[in-house]
Amino acid sequence: MEQTNVYYQQHLDRQARPSRQLPDITLPDMMTFIVLALQMGHALKDILRDYWSRLRQLHNPFYGKTMTWDGFLHILHFLHFADNSQRPDEGEEYDRL
Repeated sequence: MEQTNVYYQQHLDRQARPSRQLPDITLPDMMTFIVLALQMGHALKDILRDYWSRLRQLHNPFYGKTMTWDGFLHILHFLHFADNSQRPDEGEEYDRL
């Protein structure tokens, strides 16, 4: 959770033009994301967006009521486990986990 928020902030700092900043990801947000990701393994769909689809043949209210599509995508996009500022020089051995 912490490194995901740091990585998102680093992304914002690199942008040339300011963009709308989203709130930090909280522990409940991260736990909800993990629950949804695990649940997706039991209800396979063709594409990720289908889990939030409102089409009658695809609709499952569990996903949309648990977390918004934008919230899930935000965490997925910035999910990060290692602190980039602590990365060693090229050639040095480094275990990112």
